[in-house]
Amino acid sequence: MIHILVGDEAAKNLEAAFELDENLRGEILVLRDTLGIGPVSTTEENGHDTTRTEFWKTVIPSFQKEVEDDKNIVEIVDKAISEEEPVCFWLSPCVSDVCAYYWLLPYFKNYPDVLHTINIIGLPFLNEKGQLFYPKNFSEVIPKEFGKTKRLLKKVTPAEYEVEGEEWARLQTENEWVRVYEGGKKITSKDLTWFDGQIKASLSDDFQKGSKVIIEAMKKITQTLSNLFLEWRLRELVLQGVIMINGDVEKGPREFEVKRVNKDVKTDSGITSE
Repeated sequence: MIHILVGDEAAKNLEAAFELDENLRGEILVLRDTLGIGPVSTTEENGHDTTRTEFWKTVIPSFQKEVEDDKNIVEIVDKAISEEEPVCFWLSPCVSDVCAYYWLLPYFKNYPDVLHTINIIGLPFLNEKGQLFYPKNFSEVIPKEFGKTKRLLKKVTPAEYEVEGEEWARLQTENEWVRVYEGGKKITSKDLTWFDGQIKASLSDDFQKGSKVIIEAMKKITQTLSNLFLEWRLRELVLQGVIMINGDVEKGPREFEVKRVNKDVKTDSGITSE
């Protein structure tokens, strides 16, 4: 079995579960990109990995790595076909997993017996204290609970390929910078400013560290989201004059302070509020 999961923490938990249940053992492919944010439309010149790499370089100018999820999944599909090895995608109720699921379907459409899922959407698990909870992603599922998911292993059906196989094409056509998880497998496209309201609601009339504003905004957001995207949006709002800054906007959010705009007050960055 070849396992595909989104995120390193989820993969670490599954790998730890191998020590508890030999039947789970298999190769793990980790998808490190988070498809809930950023453009996803491609062209002949710019494929998936190039488009996503350029996006992350926009959000993080110091970003040096290359996104290689497309390259890796093509290799996995070839290996699965040649070695007749089933593939399992671990699907949890978060935007990153559901988007990745839709992204994967076209790769396996011509090989309908290969792709399987373990879908935990709407299912309870036990945490480390033995309490029931509903995990938002597999990074929250402790290793010993992974063994219980084996009975959920299910082949993606022809009907699912038919009904859900065009979802990724829809998201590519809409090509917004934010995608929102709305339960089940429903994903809705939103404008890149979708989370700006949570950032503004986390500001005060006094200067506070930009990192604190990001932490407070993350608390207000119910879905899985990279804090790096919010940091970029915070900088963009500062550059637009919507937020006042004390410090250098080009530095990390721990290095500058922000607050609500007060009219006719000039900031240290030279931006005057309107």
